[in-house]
Amino acid sequence: MINKIAIIGLGSIGSRYLRVLNSTFTDIKIIIVRSGKGSRNVDEKLANDVVYSIEESIKLGVQAAIIASPASEHLEQAIKLTKAGVHVLIEKPLSVSLNGTQELIKIVNKNKVIALVGYVLRYDPGAKAFKNYIDSNLIGNILSVKINCSSFLPDWRPGKDYKKSVSALKDLGGGVLLELSHELDYMSWFFGEMESAYGLLYNSKSLDIDVEESADLIFKSHLGYPISVHLDFNSRFSSRKCVVNGSKGILSWDAIEKTVLCKLMGQEDKIEKFNFERDHLFIKQINHFINCINKKTLPLVSIYDAINTLELIEASRKSNDIKNRVYL
Repeated sequence: MINKIAIIGLGSIGSRYLRVLNSTFTDIKIIIVRSGKGSRNVDEKLANDVVYSIEESIKLGVQAAIIASPASEHLEQAIKLTKAGVHVLIEKPLSVSLNGTQELIKIVNKNKVIALVGYVLRYDPGAKAFKNYIDSNLIGNILSVKINCSSFLPDWRPGKDYKKSVSALKDLGGGVLLELSHELDYMSWFFGEMESAYGLLYNSKSLDIDVEESADLIFKSHLGYPISVHLDFNSRFSSRKCVVNGSKGILSWDAIEKTVLCKLMGQEDKIEKFNFERDHLFIKQINHFINCINKKTLPLVSIYDAINTLELIEASRKSNDIKNRVYL
């Protein structure tokens, strides 16, 4: 049974994991692994111990770890931990590129450890209901899909300089393709494999950062229908939706309003509302992680799923560079 977990990194997402573990999983001891580069975090007091290297946490006997560091560090840290037989929950994205991902797979398989990737929208009740609607074929054959995720980066972390955040720094895995890759993960979850990608990445200079602020992507699904995806973090008004146009009607999921809408010809619109706090998704994810370890069940989001998302990202980048469609 898991009774000691390390959290690697104590930025905004690491602090959230720490608060959730401390308040909900009270029988688990928490070890914080900090780089020593950042300022002291008031949340540190919620942990049982604070160390400054992964090796120290391993010596303290952690059985599992949540990797919440910048994406550029995920693979190196995951490899260290899994080599030592430590189960890992790796915050999204898996990495900034595909380099090294096959090595991690080999170690995970050899040491028989759990590796779960933190695409937390997989636990959203609205997203799960939306997928059930899609799978039921209620709206008939899918004709087209539109996905939109817009927000304003300076509002993400109040009180902090957004220009110094990982989201704004290319070397740490910034830019909308990696930061908003939730949309690409759930796209594959909802609609399956993609056949090709076309991408247009853009930096308006309005935020004065060196990464793409927006991305407009068109994927062709394995069934032939188009999926358009717009990602940005330079919009003053937030929006997060997936709309499916079907031969019998329209299905819409609004992740911000927490609603699923089904419109069928000749029938009254059906709207479902889901009420939950954001921490609920993280509680569900950690519960799933622990169950995977204790009951030896399969991760909801595997390394293979996360690699697929990175392949979609790299194809989108290549398409932008060559100004042409890229086949997957």
